[in-house]
Amino acid sequence: MKIPIMRLLLIAVLPSSVLHFGCAAEDPPIEQPAEQPAVSRRVVRPDHFPADRPYSFGVLTGDTLYLAGQVGQDPVTGQQANGIGDQTRQAMENVGHVLKAAGMDFTNLVKCHVYLNDMDDYTGMNAVYGKFFSERVPARTTVEADGLPADASIEISCVAYRDSSRISVVSVPKGSLPAPLGPYSPAVWAGDTLYLSGMGGQFPEDRRLPEALTEQTTQTLVNIGTTLETAGLGFSHLVDSNVYVTTPDEVGTLAGAYAPSFASMPAPPRGLVLLPRLPGEIKTEITVVAARRTDERQIIAAADDADDPTRGMRVRGTLYTRTESAPEAGPDFEQQFRGVLRKLESTLTNASLRWRDVAHVEVYLADIADMDGMNRVFRETFPEQPPARTTLQTTPRSGERVQAALVATRAQM
Repeated sequence: MKIPIMRLLLIAVLPSSVLHFGCAAEDPPIEQPAEQPAVSRRVVRPDHFPADRPYSFGVLTGDTLYLAGQVGQDPVTGQQANGIGDQTRQAMENVGHVLKAAGMDFTNLVKCHVYLNDMDDYTGMNAVYGKFFSERVPARTTVEADGLPADASIEISCVAYRDSSRISVVSVPKGSLPAPLGPYSPAVWAGDTLYLSGMGGQFPEDRRLPEALTEQTTQTLVNIGTTLETAGLGFSHLVDSNVYVTTPDEVGTLAGAYAPSFASMPAPPRGLVLLPRLPGEIKTEITVVAARRTDERQIIAAADDADDPTRGMRVRGTLYTRTESAPEAGPDFEQQFRGVLRKLESTLTNASLRWRDVAHVEVYLADIADMDGMNRVFRETFPEQPPARTTLQTTPRSGERVQAALVATRAQM
């Protein structure tokens, strides 16, 4: 049994010198970029998948398919597979069914997030996961969660891209990054969007790992910078980021190592997540998304938050938000979730988007028993053609019971 401090923890309220996920009471003026044309939006559900879920199994916006988190359950019988190997196989087969329903296959995957209930299952997961790819492999981020829906051992959520002619792997020079620990690419282009794998703070030449979190963070950003440079980009091209940390007592030192990379540019929306374990012995892992065109970027800023000023970033019609929480809404779960959604709606509105434009929502629950309440509010918010969704159990601070972030793209009526 894991001790409480080692549970997956999404930090939504930290000292202002580290990170803050609150929403501004009054938004600053926003410079509107040139309006991008709306793209087609289609909900994807394989015929044999249940039709009563409050979320969609996939949402195709233009050429990008956002897949909901899949666990190792048979979609028809609901039976959970036994062991990490069988659960990984079933989860990946479920992903394959959604891909097929969208007219794609595993070669269209560009990024996957793998959430394990136990990092000791990493090797067993890799052994099965890798068999689903005969050519290029997508970028990937793998972390250990404290709890997953249906008491699963694994949950996998992915992004795919329909136009395979515009998918390419970023091949960094040999020896410039630490050797990978599994079947994943350092970064994958999907059109004008670049998805990077989660990266840690090992030195490339010998995988040596500094002891202090600050030093690991600095080297992690060096590794990210190497990958971006190989792709012809820089930190100014980042549009989304998540920072994972395993040492709560060192979190206060993180900002000093993270901030210099964005000293002369707007930082992307971000989340800070404390985890029980990461692959290997790393204390931090950072995963990011970048975009080729930054001249068409809109930043949704928080007027009252100098340390985490970016509530959302919209690039060529796609909006990425930071993770929001609302403990001030009171102790009731549904009140808090509605408070979170109000903050996200404000960001959507400032980006000239609406709920119907949302493609994927990441929801973090303090208690998986609140799933029913979350589903009720989710149905109210998305009564028709809901977005894809990935849900994890977390242990928030300061009375927080739920947090969420989203991706949205302006859809055709």
